[in-house]
Amino acid sequence: MNTQLNKPFVAPLFIILLFSSAAHTMPLPTSPDFVKLDNNRDGRISWQEYATRNPVSGRLNPRRIFDNVDKNLDGFIDRHEFDAMKQREGNRRTG
Repeated sequence: MNTQLNKPFVAPLFIILLFSSAAHTMPLPTSPDFVKLDNNRDGRISWQEYATRNPVSGRLNPRRIFDNVDKNLDGFIDRHEFDAMKQREGNRRTG
């Protein structure tokens, strides 16, 4: 069996692999809602940042919501946790 690659296909294959791996390392676009909550622009939302924008009102307890979104329990909501929350929120509205 001949294991050499056909030379015309090597360059396009390399380019495809390069861009597909780069896409996994590129930062996700940031939601405008996330930016509004991330006051110090450190890429994560602390409880203090969240509470400033989400005071207690009616039946909704902002601390309970924050703790529910903070899936890794590190005390912060990162972009991935925020995006997952938005995705769940969107699924509830459409489903």
